[in-house]
Amino acid sequence: MKIWILQTGEPLHIDSGGLRPMRAMNLSNALIEKGHEVVLWSSDFDHFTKKHRTGKSSTFEISKNLKIKLIHSRGYSRHIGFARLFDHAQLAFNLARQIRRQSLPDIAFIGYPPIEPAWVLTKYLHTKKIPILVDVKDAWPDIFVEPLNKKYQKFALSLLWPYVAMMKSVLKKSSGINSVTEEFLAWGTSKINRQVKPTDHVTFLTAPDNEIEEKVKVQATTWWNTYGLKDSDTPIFSFVGTINNVYDFSQIIYAAKNSKFKFVIAGDGPNRELILKESVNLPNLILPGWINEAQSTVLAENSAAVIIPTRNREDFGMNITNKFFDAMKFGLPIITSAPGIAEKLLNENRIGMTFKIEDESSLLKTILKIIETPNLISEFSENSKNLYEKKFSHKKNYDNLVEHLEYLYENF
Repeated sequence: MKIWILQTGEPLHIDSGGLRPMRAMNLSNALIEKGHEVVLWSSDFDHFTKKHRTGKSSTFEISKNLKIKLIHSRGYSRHIGFARLFDHAQLAFNLARQIRRQSLPDIAFIGYPPIEPAWVLTKYLHTKKIPILVDVKDAWPDIFVEPLNKKYQKFALSLLWPYVAMMKSVLKKSSGINSVTEEFLAWGTSKINRQVKPTDHVTFLTAPDNEIEEKVKVQATTWWNTYGLKDSDTPIFSFVGTINNVYDFSQIIYAAKNSKFKFVIAGDGPNRELILKESVNLPNLILPGWINEAQSTVLAENSAAVIIPTRNREDFGMNITNKFFDAMKFGLPIITSAPGIAEKLLNENRIGMTFKIEDESSLLKTILKIIETPNLISEFSENSKNLYEKKFSHKKNYDNLVEHLEYLYENF
C-alpha cells in the first residue's frame, strides 16, 4: 500500500536535535515496519526553530519505503498572527502545484490543522477517488474565537466563513476521521452533522518507547548535573513542552517563590523570555530551553511528578495531550489543571491530582498534599505505569492505526 501523509509543524526524520517524534514520524515508522510505502509531505519551514530547512521545495529519499517532500512557504516568527495564516495559504498554493505532478497514492492520511493545505489535498484526492483519513488534532477555526466573550463568538466565527467552509469541506470529503480522543472525534463529526461510523478512529498522542543508549544517557545526566538536578535531595517537578499561551506558568513561579522544591520548565516558545525575567532570582526554577529525548528521559527519571498547567479552555476539555502519555510511560504522577476528559482520566484511575488554575496558591497546596501523604507518590506512580501499558502503549496504538488504514483501503 502506497500512502501519502500530510503533516506540517512537526519534527521530521531529516531534522537534527533529537526532538520528540510526533504523529508524522510515528505513523510513518509504523507503516514502514509493516512493509508499506510512505510519501511524507511537510513544510520546508520548521515550526519549532522558526527556520527553513532548505529554503526551497525539495525531496529527500530516506529509504526505499520513505520519501519526504518539503513544500516551500514564507515562514513566520510567532505562533499566533497573520504571518502564520499567510504562510499556510502559500503552503497550500505550492502544495496544489506539486501534487499534480506526482503519481497517486492508494490512500492518504491528512493532518488537520492547518486548514488550507488539508483542504487542497483533500479536495484533489477526493476527485481522484482516493480514500482519505483526516487526522483532527485541534479545533480550528473554533479556537480562533474562543478567547472572546461567548456572546461575540458566533458573530466572530461568521467573519471567518472561508475557514469554516474549508473545514466542513475537508471533513465531508474524508472517508473517515481520526482524532486524539473520542470527544474530539465527536466534535469533528458534529461539524458535518453525522454520527461516528466504522471508518472513524481514535489514535492517542503517544510517543515511542525508545531505549536510550547508555553513553547518550550518561551525557544527558552530566548535562543535567550543571543544573544541580541529578541525585537532588529536593523533590523535582517538571514540565516539558512549548512555552506558550496554552499553559499558565504563573502558579509554578508562585510555588517556586514560596517553597524550596525544584521546578523545571523545559522547552521554548513565545512566553519563555517573560518567565525568565520573572524567575531571575529563583534558583529553584530552571528553564534550560529545548531538551532532546535523552535529556527528557533523565529529567523524567529524576522528577517526583509532572506539572501540566493547562488553561481552562473548552477545546482542552476534549483532549488528552501527549504530556499525559509521556508521564504515564515513565510512571510519573500528574499534577494538572486540565478540565474535562483529562481530569476524568486522572480521578478515575488515581494517577495524580488536579489544581485550580485561577487560584495562585492551588498548585503549591496540591504539591504539599502529595508530598506530605505517605505512599501517595508511589501509588500514583504504579497506577500511572499500569494504565499506560494496559491502554495507551505506543506500539498497540499505532499498530491499530495502521490496521485501520488497511481496513479503509480494502473497504473503500
